[in-house]
Amino acid sequence: MGELADRVETMRVRATAPDGSLTAELYDRDQLTLTFHNDYYRQCDDDDLGRRLAAVASLLWVARTREYERIYSDVTGDYSTGEGPPVTERERDWRAERDAIEAHGASEDGRVRVRAVGLRNWTVTIRPGTTRTLDEQQFIAAAGQAAGALIRDQFTRLAALSNKYYGNDQP
Repeated sequence: MGELADRVETMRVRATAPDGSLTAELYDRDQLTLTFHNDYYRQCDDDDLGRRLAAVASLLWVARTREYERIYSDVTGDYSTGEGPPVTERERDWRAERDAIEAHGASEDGRVRVRAVGLRNWTVTIRPGTTRTLDEQQFIAAAGQAAGALIRDQFTRLAALSNKYYGNDQP
């Protein structure tokens, strides 16, 4: 791989819930770990934890996007940020479909489910009773499985979309 791909593959980003109850770290492209603060995991309920995880997922993806742009700028010397306006109809269509991609991920036991539309609107659903059944480390592992599955699903769907519009460099 080239320098850009190597650095993107190994980047690490973090985000903390606004109330400080938990921090998420994304690394090695699709690996997630959580840290609960102030004994939050033992005090939370499934619905509240799902809402907080969804908020942190959104913040984490913003942090990932910013870090990607920083790495891209460092490697290429191009310090423009964000996407410019689409130039062609094909590019407009590709972006519209990309922003509508609905990706899903779930833990192996199905207790933690994650859904993201366009990687902007996040939903985390935790099966009732999960926080009372799984200890903190078991939950962290389950959340990591669900997040990793969602990221892999997103990239698979994005690759298929890119192939649809740009495969064989079709006009």
